[in-house]
Amino acid sequence: MQGLIWTAVLWTLAMAFLRFRGLPAGMRTLSRGLGREHAALILIMLTTHARADRFGAEDTLANPFVAETLTRAALSLAALLVILPMLAPVARLTPAIRMHRYGMLALGVYWAVAALSVTYSVAPLVTAGKVLELALALSLVWVILSRPDSVDALKRTIGLLLYLEGFLIAVALIGFFVAPSLFAEELSRRGFFFHETMVAPFGGPNAFSAIGAMLAAFGLASYFTAADRARARPWLALVAMGTLSTVLASGRQGVAIWVVSTAVLLFLYRRVLFTLAIAPVGVALGGLYFRQIIDVLSRDQVQGSLNTMTGRTTFWAAGMKAWLAEPITGYGFGVGGRFVALKSIDADEFTHLHNGFLEALVGVGLLGFVPFMFAVLRVVVWSARSLLRRVDTAFAILPIPLILQNLVGLGFGAWLNVNLMLFALLVALVDAQGLRPRRRRRRHELAGAMS
Repeated sequence: MQGLIWTAVLWTLAMAFLRFRGLPAGMRTLSRGLGREHAALILIMLTTHARADRFGAEDTLANPFVAETLTRAALSLAALLVILPMLAPVARLTPAIRMHRYGMLALGVYWAVAALSVTYSVAPLVTAGKVLELALALSLVWVILSRPDSVDALKRTIGLLLYLEGFLIAVALIGFFVAPSLFAEELSRRGFFFHETMVAPFGGPNAFSAIGAMLAAFGLASYFTAADRARARPWLALVAMGTLSTVLASGRQGVAIWVVSTAVLLFLYRRVLFTLAIAPVGVALGGLYFRQIIDVLSRDQVQGSLNTMTGRTTFWAAGMKAWLAEPITGYGFGVGGRFVALKSIDADEFTHLHNGFLEALVGVGLLGFVPFMFAVLRVVVWSARSLLRRVDTAFAILPIPLILQNLVGLGFGAWLNVNLMLFALLVALVDAQGLRPRRRRRRHELAGAMS
């Protein structure tokens, strides 16, 4: 409950901060004309911060109704009351097909399979709650997609979501140095450069590392695509903040996201410099200091733990074995990983398989996984084309960190979290724009608009 209270207070301050007149016009207008939609967004995302401390699958089944789950239900109900009056324009299937909303329709099928899985889930109450939260998130995205200004509205909603997450990270970064008793902790493994690792009541190191790297990628893309250098410089502050978050949180998935995203952007926008200087120097330094780099990234882990990617390969093997036993339907949305696969190896103190794709596969089987992957492939195709044409780069770079985290963490592959919300918004953006990006004036970039 502490995480929810912290997040609610900080997001209230973040929204109040957007009213300051000294901010760039694009930031002050992030929610203009989207007040109800963004209020629903905040209510929905607050549910992801109401986490109950469980001791395993049996504890969850024995105590399904605790303060955190009841709070999540109350927040979901509040979000539903905000969204319901706006749902009428999106209730008809035919217009969605005619307007080529194939990605969101695929996510709708994914949700339908998830809802059906309640009937055979190994933990029906848990699945039902996660299905409700997914329904609210997808309904909100449909509402925004149905607006006449859907492209702009979706981009501003993505911008607001990144801003809210960035605000949490900024507080954690300040707290790491100002209030280390609350925001810095010596974990079982030391950090990259400090003994302490950045933590917070409202988030963990892995999330801070991955989201920080995502913000750094978004900031760098916005810097490269800003209309002029004066407006571009503030984006470097976001790059620095995201990079520092990745370093202090000491998450290797964040490092991978940062390296790959930065390399792609440098190749696209500073190709000669990247090819002739940055890449060769990076490779040379990597070769010269390979041992030292491995020592930093290993964080004093023993070799056996590194070989299994901190136990991930063991989880994945259990997940594949569980899926092969129920390949078509899975075991229930959001519960197959923990309640079947991880329980089979006595590791159900962990909540997921640390692979979003496998989590979806074990949860809803091929029935749900196929439409889910259809939506993923649409986003990947759009992202690749947009990056190659340097159109909407700040948004087109986001699938890279999302997919990389989905490979080694929960990512967007199962129940609601910030990654899944971002992914659904990107799916809707692809539906609104089409798979083939068109070159437009730079004002189409949120980066330019927010400067």
